[in-house]
Amino acid sequence: MFWIKACPKCRGDLYEAADIYGEYIACLQCAHYLTEDEQARVQSLQPAEDPMADVPRSLERIAA
Repeated sequence: MFWIKACPKCRGDLYEAADIYGEYIACLQCAHYLTEDEQARVQSLQPAEDPMADVPRSLERIAA
């Protein structure tokens, strides 16, 4: 998953990855690794499961 312009250090783009130590979130621009508190804040910004959930039914037909 990516978070655009969400790095708390440089406002760069964040990405989620994993290695032998576990999952982490880091910045593509400045390589800042988020702390657990920062990760919790960023993960609360995730979009809803269904991106069309807030779209009125009349607009769904146009998008399809």
